[in-house]
Amino acid sequence: IPLVAGAIGIFLAYQLMRKYHLPFVSSYFYYLVFLYIFGSYSLIGGGILEHLLASMEADQDTIRTSRIFATLPGIPLLSLSFYALIRSFTEILSRKVWKSFTILYFILSFLVLILYGIWAVRFTRLEQGDHQLFILLQRWIFSGFLVVTYLTLFVMSMVSSRKMVFHQRRFAQISGWIYLLHMILSCSAFLLSGLHELLPYVFIIFFLSWHLIPILFMSLYLEKYHGDKTTLQTDFEASLESFARKFEISKREREVIKLISKGLSNQEISDALFISLQTVKDHTHRIFTKTGVKNRVQLSNLIRSQD
Repeated sequence: IPLVAGAIGIFLAYQLMRKYHLPFVSSYFYYLVFLYIFGSYSLIGGGILEHLLASMEADQDTIRTSRIFATLPGIPLLSLSFYALIRSFTEILSRKVWKSFTILYFILSFLVLILYGIWAVRFTRLEQGDHQLFILLQRWIFSGFLVVTYLTLFVMSMVSSRKMVFHQRRFAQISGWIYLLHMILSCSAFLLSGLHELLPYVFIIFFLSWHLIPILFMSLYLEKYHGDKTTLQTDFEASLESFARKFEISKREREVIKLISKGLSNQEISDALFISLQTVKDHTHRIFTKTGVKNRVQLSNLIRSQD
């Protein structure tokens, strides 16, 4: 089930990436690809290997060793996957991932890989330490990583989307809620997996199959707001023309309004128009004064309400 669901999710994400050419869709596609490889190899593959060795009547030390080392190559795959998801969310919010964050993120991922390798050798080759304690520690670290990542994305989607236009804000916030629920279900099944033999399978199903929900939601959103770009652009241009005449909007102010309606921040507008940040703020203030609106959402709604 999770292998088929994951493959369908990747196929749908690839189709969306080819159709819309939006940065956050591309990042989400790579997130699914790396996550699918991680799940197939480290989670499902490790479990299959364990069952094969057990059927061959291998000793418990061999089975434990194979399972521990099967997880090792999955660490960089998981790191790449969640970095792509973080990029996707920041791009949805019209932001960029800081270079310092990227460097720190991959340094920490590399350190985790090294430490895991040292601990794995210590527990399997040198026979030092408690194996059950190692498995418990592995489980809590993995769950902690999921909780921190998904909670951060949830807070970002709630806070950073406040100044976006309504449909963009709604898309970002619903995406945040979807992944918060995904985190709760996955982590609960994973942390409780030792209580019943079916719970590890429940975890894998949640962890790899859940992404069909956000990819279908993304598909509906893109179809509605980016589906027929020509028609949408023509309708917006006509509304903006009527809006500009009515409120005596200048040519430069019209350019600023276009970029505001695309969800760009003041700094991004400054970079796009090659004007200072203060000039952008001045244009925005004049636009708000002329039209009587108080924020960007009201401005976008007012433009679209023009005949």
